[in-house]
Amino acid sequence: MAAGGRPTRQSQTSGRGTRLALRLIGLALLAHMLRSRRFYERMAVGAVVLAALSGIGQENRANTLERLAAWNKKQTQNIERRAERTAQHIERRAERTAQHIERRTERQGKRLARKAKGPQALNQ
Repeated sequence: MAAGGRPTRQSQTSGRGTRLALRLIGLALLAHMLRSRRFYERMAVGAVVLAALSGIGQENRANTLERLAAWNKKQTQNIERRAERTAQHIERRAERTAQHIERRTERQGKRLARKAKGPQALNQ
């Protein structure tokens, strides 16, 4: 019952007979389609289109993977070059530091030698 005490009307498409009729119409349509030459032609064209799209998709994936591999190789080479340059820079810096320390040590040795000679010369 609906609001106000009135009985609700059922839809005319909800009966068993109506559902059976719709099913029979569907089966008849399917049978007609299966007998139709045009249907098979369309199905064949659809199959060809799907195969072509599948091939295009595979080529696209392959190209994408090739580009990705090339990019990765470039990035690896760049990183390796950068690491080489950094290693060379560190080596040069270490050499300069070693030379600096060596010069400093020589100067300090000379100073010590002068200091050691100084008092002896006065005693003689």
